[in-house]
Amino acid sequence: MKNFRLPRCHRAGVEAVEAGTDLAFGRHTHDLFGVGLIGRGAQKSASGRGMVEAGAGDLITVNPGEVHDGAPIGEGGRAWRILYLDPAIVAEGAADIGVEGRAAMAGEFIQPAVSDRRLAQLFRDLYQAMTSSAADHEILQADQALLLLLDALLQPPG
Repeated sequence: MKNFRLPRCHRAGVEAVEAGTDLAFGRHTHDLFGVGLIGRGAQKSASGRGMVEAGAGDLITVNPGEVHDGAPIGEGGRAWRILYLDPAIVAEGAADIGVEGRAAMAGEFIQPAVSDRRLAQLFRDLYQAMTSSAADHEILQADQALLLLLDALLQPPG
């Protein structure tokens, strides 16, 4: 089973992917930051930040150039939505929220997986705003959601 869709994003430097599969992916990298949400099932992966397991409702992240793989946990595969962000967008957002002196400027998301309902909803809002019709209010919502999400993901867990 595999299902991949590439919704159109209204913002340059952002790519959206919706995927559902029971396939395992070998080691690979991306040139972009990735932040996604597991919608169904669970997965395990080896990342540059260690072994990771994430299930439905968990956020997943990947840094540019980070070698990682991915495989479903259990039967039925897993489904996720992910936004790939150009490093310039992440750097701009980090500067806007004042994280220059912290890990963000080292160019990395701190946690490879995050279980947080509030952040999961924030991602849903961001994904919806990024892939919607791009009305002015949706663009403002997307920018706000992106900054709030970056603020949480670019800092060590507290």
